[in-house]
Amino acid sequence: MKPILLCIALMLFALPVRAAVPEAQVKDVAKELACLCGTCPRRPLHECTCGTADAHRVTIREALEAGQTKDMIIAGFIQQFGKEVLSKPPAEGFNLLAWIMPFAFLIIGGGIVRAVIRNWSRTQPPAPTPSPESPSDNPYLTRLEQDLKERDL
Repeated sequence: MKPILLCIALMLFALPVRAAVPEAQVKDVAKELACLCGTCPRRPLHECTCGTADAHRVTIREALEAGQTKDMIIAGFIQQFGKEVLSKPPAEGFNLLAWIMPFAFLIIGGGIVRAVIRNWSRTQPPAPTPSPESPSDNPYLTRLEQDLKERDL
């Protein structure tokens, strides 16, 4: 009976053991969230070194140790700070333009540059070819030849 009581007493007074959360798991969640301290240029939490980012990483670690999933933690941050806490805009609704427009501008701009270059190459007249002049057509050459002949004599 004594061993059973001893086991029950140990179970009652035993401190709950927290599962160690690997740093990679904390970084995986922190990549999705941005630092909103005001001094950082909205860097992701896993890169930022300010005190606010450290506090948020501790919060993420504690939430992971409590058994919350990545999506639950992100949803909690969104509920607390709004969608601006996300490090990149979600690809939905109006934010979808932030993902599409850079590629659209590249394609449209490339098409315009191509059209302009084609237009330039078609409209430029061919370079004039110099026609060989006969000495009799140019009075200066005729005069020069006469002067040279007189000098040689």
